[in-house]
Amino acid sequence: MTKKTINDITINYELEGEGKTIVFVHGLSDSLAYWKVLSENLKNDYQTLIYDLRGHGESSDDDKNTTIDLYQEDLYQLLKALNIENSVFVGLSLGGNVILDLAVNHPEMIRGLIVMSSFPEHDEKLKKIFDDFDNAIDEGFVEFFDTILPYTLTEDLLEEHKELLESVKIEAAKTANLEGIKKGINAGYGFNLTDKLNEINAPTLVVAGGEDNLTTLDIQRKISDNIKDSELIVLEKTKHNILIGRNIEKVLNIINDFMSKIE
Repeated sequence: MTKKTINDITINYELEGEGKTIVFVHGLSDSLAYWKVLSENLKNDYQTLIYDLRGHGESSDDDKNTTIDLYQEDLYQLLKALNIENSVFVGLSLGGNVILDLAVNHPEMIRGLIVMSSFPEHDEKLKKIFDDFDNAIDEGFVEFFDTILPYTLTEDLLEEHKELLESVKIEAAKTANLEGIKKGINAGYGFNLTDKLNEINAPTLVVAGGEDNLTTLDIQRKISDNIKDSELIVLEKTKHNILIGRNIEKVLNIINDFMSKIE
């Protein structure tokens, strides 16, 4: 792992491989580790960049008011520092918001977008869910983990991996940046990019979980319907977390097929 000072904070990242660049942006409370299974499989054919959002993983934070705009400006400055002129961007949930915002603000950087489990605006339903997340993180990481888990995995996976998830929760609680997570939750409040999505001209895939009850299919369709010539792909037996084991090969195929069409 390598670190760079960007926007007065330290960004932790990994840049590997050669060729067309793919940049991965993780979601709330995750880190660059979320993308490892994909980057390890893709780095022999492409240049891959994975990094920790501010206040997540090993990236630092400051006292600025954290917004989606600030996350995307961090990413933009990191790309400039790494001399990456343009890229295909893959973002999950909060990371999807970041790459959509980047596409609106810096369209010259975008060769293509793969937006997973994201949302174009913060509506009343999401506000209630975010309120629950915000209240839970105030109680601690364990409470937060227990609150978000039913949104991320289907019931069969929750039961099958019950013991593993419990140990993951305990280990993650030891290093979790509670303030960074809280700022990430609050960044979603008031976010609304729907009216600007039609400005995006880059090839776009919207990848949704068929059983996602956080960013529902209706929300995913709102992204796809507002970006010209975008395509919606629905993964069945999937909630908010796209990268479950049974989807890894599917997602790799989706990315490779998408990259083959990018000039």
